[in-house]
Amino acid sequence: MRELNRWLFGLLFLGFMNTVMAERLEVFRWQSASYSPEALVSGMMTAAKLHEKYGAAVGIYRVDVGGSGNPTFDYVLRWDSGKAWAKTKTTNSNEEWQAFWAEAAQSPSGALLWSMEALNWDAAVAAKDFAEDGPYRVYIWQPNPGKAAAVYAAFTKAKEMHTAMGAKVNIYSEGVGGTGNIHYVLAFDNWANMADFGDAMTASEEFKFLQAAFAGAAVPIGSIQGEPLYYSAP
Repeated sequence: MRELNRWLFGLLFLGFMNTVMAERLEVFRWQSASYSPEALVSGMMTAAKLHEKYGAAVGIYRVDVGGSGNPTFDYVLRWDSGKAWAKTKTTNSNEEWQAFWAEAAQSPSGALLWSMEALNWDAAVAAKDFAEDGPYRVYIWQPNPGKAAAVYAAFTKAKEMHTAMGAKVNIYSEGVGGTGNIHYVLAFDNWANMADFGDAMTASEEFKFLQAAFAGAAVPIGSIQGEPLYYSAP
């Protein structure tokens, strides 16, 4: 019971942080119905125009490493506030969207694998800030019971270190559709910058010390690597 109480406290701690966050996103992971994903990407581009019209920033990302089976893509919607998010959501069942889904249903080009809401730890980040991002990696961590404060401290320090090494870092807590995990996102200008970052991190004694000091705070449960195909912010 004590461990359960610690776990619940951790979730409440992270949930409280989420109430003051600005940028929020929703991720929809789609897998192509065939090895040729042109139809799925085309449908995503059509959907993006509708979402942009109704106030969302839209990103389409190709999963390069970490997926399985047919080509996989993340369709990501971003907003700068709950008010902006609600404005988009009120259009979900309007005539344009009904027509879009009716046409898509006639010849399905992919399958939705999962979807999830996430909230940025940094209230200063805006949806437009992702327009110039290049290749990226996402590391998913599960906080251990009673370790919410340690996780926050460790990830905040890691962000400081990784930013100094050349990465653009954003940290997200899962919301609806998630299970309380943390998504640690590293973005780069290009693949060469990502490679340079990897060399710098491997050589960093300070980062090795941080890893050792907070080894019991969270457990790694997954990771992906990818690159953006499209991004547009209103």
